[in-house]
Amino acid sequence: MTIEYSLQLEPQKHLLTVALRVARPDPGGQILALPAWVPGSYTIRNLARHLVQIRAQHQGHELAIHKFAKDRWRVEPCAGPLEIHYQIYALDLSVRTAYLDDLGGFINGPAVFLRVVGQEEELHTLEMAGPGHWQLATTLERDSGAEWSWGIFHAPNYRDFCDHPLLMGHLQRVDFQAGGVPHQLALWGHPDADLLRLGRDLASICQVQQKFWGSLPFSQYLFLCMGSRNGYGGLEHRRSAALLCSRRDLDGSDDAAYRQFLGLASHEYFHSWLVQGIRPAVWAQSYWDREILSQDLWIYEGFTSYYDGLLLCRAGLWSEEVYLGELGREITRLRQSPGEHWQSLSESSTDAWIKLYHPHPASANFEISYYNKGALLALCLDARIRQRHGHQQSLDDILRRLWQEYGLRQPLPEGELLTLLAQWEGVELAEEINGWLHQAEPLPLAECLAILGVSLQYRAGSDGKDRGGKPGSPRRCDLGASLQAASLGVTVERVRLDGPAERAGICPGDHLLALDGEQILADNLQAQLDRLAPGVPRDLHFLRDGRLLQRRIFPEEAPLDCAFLTPLEDPQSQHARELWLHPANH
Repeated sequence: MTIEYSLQLEPQKHLLTVALRVARPDPGGQILALPAWVPGSYTIRNLARHLVQIRAQHQGHELAIHKFAKDRWRVEPCAGPLEIHYQIYALDLSVRTAYLDDLGGFINGPAVFLRVVGQEEELHTLEMAGPGHWQLATTLERDSGAEWSWGIFHAPNYRDFCDHPLLMGHLQRVDFQAGGVPHQLALWGHPDADLLRLGRDLASICQVQQKFWGSLPFSQYLFLCMGSRNGYGGLEHRRSAALLCSRRDLDGSDDAAYRQFLGLASHEYFHSWLVQGIRPAVWAQSYWDREILSQDLWIYEGFTSYYDGLLLCRAGLWSEEVYLGELGREITRLRQSPGEHWQSLSESSTDAWIKLYHPHPASANFEISYYNKGALLALCLDARIRQRHGHQQSLDDILRRLWQEYGLRQPLPEGELLTLLAQWEGVELAEEINGWLHQAEPLPLAECLAILGVSLQYRAGSDGKDRGGKPGSPRRCDLGASLQAASLGVTVERVRLDGPAERAGICPGDHLLALDGEQILADNLQAQLDRLAPGVPRDLHFLRDGRLLQRRIFPEEAPLDCAFLTPLEDPQSQHARELWLHPANH
């Protein structure tokens, strides 16, 4: 049997019109369902909210449909072919769902394709048509139509069917080889992209990662990249990655923005092995219809976040100075999050469903990111393994061993990595890692970076927006709040836990007007603060919900929360750093 989908586009209305044919529906009444979330983005998104119309037919006769859950429908029983017709509203320019306008569009399968419950393992086909001057890019297996055109496609089951996103419109294309395997980049919305540079640099990323892992989980690969004014994001898929970035990131005008794009591409490509290959067992049987908690996101996202930049350095696309600067900013991000003392890394993983994707103004005071601290835990683990083996083995070897024993063979059970570390590296190291995971305490970053030949230092930020990564001119005084420029004064975005603003009763959303009777202006507030003596009380005037209020505040010395790294120059440190950042040279 075959589950057949036919997809028509209505760009002006932003509607995807889907016809679904089920040859042998459940005689008790076929159940249809849409996922509640998308793989790689761990929060309930209630994708069924985008479905705007649904009806069912059998041999031309209308059948009743009963919606019995927020994302589930049961069709009136019938004997023989069942046809479902429904529409999806698509105007979310992201990598998570679907977007369609008169210039092009993007589809992530779970957001669009209803699941035929009980028939998920049947062959799934898709027939797709659209404007004649558009192209279509996807890694779905093609049955008809020319390459980069409309046609008929298939996948062996529903999970596979949903793991091949589609990008359509007037596309730019870059073809390149990496490890003898054809790779392609499809760009939509990036008219000024430097295509030659992109092809060259993406090939370098792919080659260094293939060499890292030692073998490939695919025979072709496709980067699907959308452009927007200021968007950013990525999701890994089977044989492809969906990317979203600002148009200026790829036009050559901003080197830092371009490096950020390379980091995004590196991150999603690394997931081909760690997530797509080494698969989390907890999601192996899931059709994404409910939350499934995991304490191991620090592995899948944290380790990937560690290696996405490190491998760019090894590929020669980031200099050592650039990489250490980016690493310093990662450390600064954690240092500026008091939540490190409230939430453990394992709690951050399990809380992803309700916290990471739903921040509030005080999130940084009570929460951390498993991306951020997970990456820094990976760094510390890497350093410990190198120290144990005289820098002749590393976390690289642990991941390659995981790939050999679990990649595309069997899912990795929840918590299994700690068990394997105890077997491979000893109980003592595994217990230390377990403490890093379950205790809301800082990591031994300075100690571990020294093992890698780098010195970690902290300074006060130059202003409230300073994210560290390099030496700078520290500010003198601090209010303990993140501020945003406003038409008059500044608006409080976040109040730091136990800082002067919190002790004075200042809240996120307050509009600061004057300090000691002097008007507050966004462009000179820091200079105004630096003229003050720390610890001396000051009168602060502000607006809250339209009311003028006054509080006494005690500005204090700015905290040392901006990290920067400097290479240690003794021969032993130089050798350790070289083995870490440039192992191919040895």
